[in-house]
Amino acid sequence: MENWKEKIQGFVPVIEEFLTSQLLEETTIISGEPETAGSETLLENLNKNDVFICAVEEISGRDVMIYLDEEWYGLLSSIMLGVEEKKFNEITSDLIRKFTSDLIKALEPALKDKGIELSLASIEVVTKSQLQKQFHHTEYDLIRLEVKGLADDNVKAGLLFGNPEALIQPEEPEPEAEEIAETSAKGAPAGEEEFREEAMDSEWLEEEGEEGEYLDQVVSAKHVEFDEFKDDDSFYTNGNGDTRSMELLKDVKMDVSVELGRIELPLGKVLQLAKGSVIELEKLAGEPVDILVNGLCIAKGEVVVIDEHFGVRISSLVSTKQRMAGIS
Repeated sequence: MENWKEKIQGFVPVIEEFLTSQLLEETTIISGEPETAGSETLLENLNKNDVFICAVEEISGRDVMIYLDEEWYGLLSSIMLGVEEKKFNEITSDLIRKFTSDLIKALEPALKDKGIELSLASIEVVTKSQLQKQFHHTEYDLIRLEVKGLADDNVKAGLLFGNPEALIQPEEPEPEAEEIAETSAKGAPAGEEEFREEAMDSEWLEEEGEEGEYLDQVVSAKHVEFDEFKDDDSFYTNGNGDTRSMELLKDVKMDVSVELGRIELPLGKVLQLAKGSVIELEKLAGEPVDILVNGLCIAKGEVVVIDEHFGVRISSLVSTKQRMAGIS
């Protein structure tokens, strides 16, 4: 096995400097001895609350993964957002993805100095329950890390590198499946095919029985091709040159609302709310508010006061592509 510990130790000062700049605490990284473990063993021994940053190194084709202890949720969110999030959710997922991207950028100069070219495919942030789908190897090199200085106790992390010689091979189809596929390709048995042809030749199929009832008439069908819509003005006219697209929608009433922010609360805390209670939203002070039409965000804006009435000044519009994606 390659001496991963020595390689990692060469980049420890850069990582420590990055953590200090991001988390505003002097840090020291302690690395353990390299280990080799199978993917199944890893799934059994890793903490269920850890978060995993997964990517594939495009040059070597090996998996490169970082795992972080659940304590990282609160550390990153409290320092970078000012709000402590202790669980894996959309906020912490995006935060960890950005944190990892910034770390990789910080490491690039040091990697180039050592002649290492790192080209990672898209970064995925997943939980342990989703980790198995990210495994492309049956064996991994593992280095456990502890970061000192961020909390009272050392905060744990680790690195996983897939063994390129232990790639998971795609399973071959079972013989029974091949036989089924071959039968389907050849078509129905000869007797059944002849019966089908006779049924299509006859106008009616008579069902044998006491009353001699008739089945539905056999109807042949064919594929129908429709003309494609053209990107010209004819789509918006009725054929006589009269515009008809937006005119039909002018009298449609829609609800417009402005959302300051949101928060999820357990039922127990909702029942504790009383007059004078303060609910802290997830948005920071000064952030743009969302402008919604029928519950769909179409723009961002800032709250203003006009003659003792609240108003919203639109600062940016959501792109048409994003709005259509929200509708679908």
